[in-house]
Amino acid sequence: MSIGHIAEPGFPSLALQSFGRHGVAPSRGYVTLGHEDALISHYPPEPDRPFVVHWTRSERDADELFDELTAYLRDAGARSAEWWFRDDSTPEGLEDVVLAAGATTVEDQVCAARAVGGSLPEIAPGVRVTLVQDGEALEAAVGIGVTVFGEPDAVDRSSLLAEVLDDLDRGTGAWVLGWLGDEPVGRARVGFEWGIAPLVGAAVLPHARRRGVYAAMLAARLDLAATARCHTAVVKARRSQSLPVLLREGFVQVGLERAHLLGLPAA
Repeated sequence: MSIGHIAEPGFPSLALQSFGRHGVAPSRGYVTLGHEDALISHYPPEPDRPFVVHWTRSERDADELFDELTAYLRDAGARSAEWWFRDDSTPEGLEDVVLAAGATTVEDQVCAARAVGGSLPEIAPGVRVTLVQDGEALEAAVGIGVTVFGEPDAVDRSSLLAEVLDDLDRGTGAWVLGWLGDEPVGRARVGFEWGIAPLVGAAVLPHARRRGVYAAMLAARLDLAATARCHTAVVKARRSQSLPVLLREGFVQVGLERAHLLGLPAA
C-alpha cells in the first residue's frame, strides 16, 4: 500500500484495525479487570464513576455475554458502566442488547485516518504550540483534561511527568500544549508505534474554541509523527467539534465508535 495514497483499497480496514491497539488503553490511575472477552477498567478513588467496557471480542451469544458481563461488573462494585462499540465489535448484537437494557448514548465518534506526509494545518495568529516537558506544562495539561473531560484530578504528577519525559526520550510519544497568547488553553497527545501515530486526548478550553488551537495542535502532532517516521495518523473525533477540521485537513472516515451508559442497580 502506498502511504501517499490513502484512498487505495484496503486502507480503511487496515487503519481501523489499528484502533484495536491504539486508543483503548485505560487512563492512568484506572485499574484493569481481567476478562477473556472484554477489556474493562474503573477508577477506585471514585466509586460512583462508571466502569468502562473499552471493547468486547467474543464468539459467544450476545445475551449470554451481556448477562455474564453485567454480573461480573456488579460483583466488582460497578454501579454503572460505559460500553464502547465499534463497527467491528463482537459478538454481533451485543450493542442492541445493551441499548434494550436501557442504556443511553453518551458518545458518537468517527474513526478517521490520513497519511502523515503532505500539507499541515495553518497556524492562526496568536496561537502557538509547545511540548510538555516540565511540571508547569504538565499541570496545565492535566487541568485542561479535568475541565473539558472531567478526568480524575488525583493524579500523581511526579510519576506522570516521569512517564511523559520517558516517552519523549524513547521516541514513543509526546504531549503538546496549545496557547492563545500567554495562556495554555489546549492539550493533546501523539504516539509513535510501528509506523502508526494515534492522535488522542485533544482538549481545548471552552472560551478558546474556534480560534485555531486544535488545528495548531494537529499540525504539531502530524509534524512530530513525520519526524518519528510514522506513515499513518489515526484519530477518533466528535462530529460537531474536531471532525470538520480533520476532514478539511485530509482525514477520511474509516469507521464509527459509540459509547452507551448503562445503570447497574443491585440484582
